[in-house]
Amino acid sequence: MSGFWMRGALLGLWLCGGAVLAQPTAREQFERMPPEKRAQLLERMRALRALPPEEQARARANLERWRALSAAERDELRETMKALKVLPAEERRMLRDQVGARGEGKAEARQKLRAYLQAHPDRRAQLKENLQRWRELSPEQRQVMRERLRKKKHGGDSPDGGT
Repeated sequence: MSGFWMRGALLGLWLCGGAVLAQPTAREQFERMPPEKRAQLLERMRALRALPPEEQARARANLERWRALSAAERDELRETMKALKVLPAEERRMLRDQVGARGEGKAEARQKLRAYLQAHPDRRAQLKENLQRWRELSPEQRQVMRERLRKKKHGGDSPDGGT
């Protein structure tokens, strides 16, 4: 009887073209990355290792939550984060206050952001325009903009030398 199951398993592998066995390992995926992506990944990993243990645990938990999301939920979360980042600081603060200090769920926060943008079509249009301009900037230009916003937020030079 076990020979029957073995032949069935081999037939299944043959029919799917060995796709199960062809899954690339993490090392293979890493080696296939462009050099700049590899460098970014290594830098992020170094930064994570430098965190205190409780922050590392929080990062791992966040990663597990991210992995548990469906592709659609990930896309929706990315869009929500992009939308939040381009809102003026005052509006972000207002939304954060409405949501509370992590008292409400993330889904509810996304729902409130969507409701706010639907209630303010002019802000939605401005948000889309700002997001498009941001996407057109080079990484260097984006960094300059981040530094300007950071300085503006801190009322001039930031205490840490602008970083």
